[in-house]
Amino acid sequence: MLGTIHRDRDGGPLLSGWLDRVKPEVVTLEFSRYGMLFRKVHGPELRRRIDALIKEMTFPAERARVALQALYDYIDLPYEYTEASRYADRSGVPLHLLDEDRFSLINLRHVRELTDERNLRSWLGDQTLRENEIAKERTLARLFFDKGVRAFAYTEEMLTRDRYITEKLALLAHRYNGKRILHVCGWQHLIDQGNLYHRFNPVKAFLHDRTLRI
Repeated sequence: MLGTIHRDRDGGPLLSGWLDRVKPEVVTLEFSRYGMLFRKVHGPELRRRIDALIKEMTFPAERARVALQALYDYIDLPYEYTEASRYADRSGVPLHLLDEDRFSLINLRHVRELTDERNLRSWLGDQTLRENEIAKERTLARLFFDKGVRAFAYTEEMLTRDRYITEKLALLAHRYNGKRILHVCGWQHLIDQGNLYHRFNPVKAFLHDRTLRI
């Protein structure tokens, strides 16, 4: 299991490096098919409409740049999918998306509303600096991995999703018996609060580390 920080600008090259070092024979991803298809089909058009609105709006340049990048990172394909797809293509290995579609449907159902100028302006005004959010995630991860301090919530939604994902992983483990499987997921899932991944006896790693964590 390889834990990532979602929407981390440094994540792509790091993930690519891990994939090339570990050389998995099967890659699975905490990402849904609906989330992938929505972004492939609607992402480019949403970007164009948002860009057109931004040209007509006045907003502090730096604040707008940071907030817009956070928005683009949300509607674009995540780096985890991009890098895993590239590795699967060049290595000839299967890639499986394991997350539930319903949570992606819930989280993405209001995205189109951001193409309305008033909604977009409100969203931009509410955003904190994205770099600070990523830095906070890195700090929380370091507290947990290095000092054993858990300063984040493992939610009921995360537990539900992990139950769904581990059931699919069990089927894939049987299907690809003996092959090296790498599951890429958000770093919080490595705690395995529900003891759901334990049956696979996984070796765990954090994307920003150079060594494995058991």
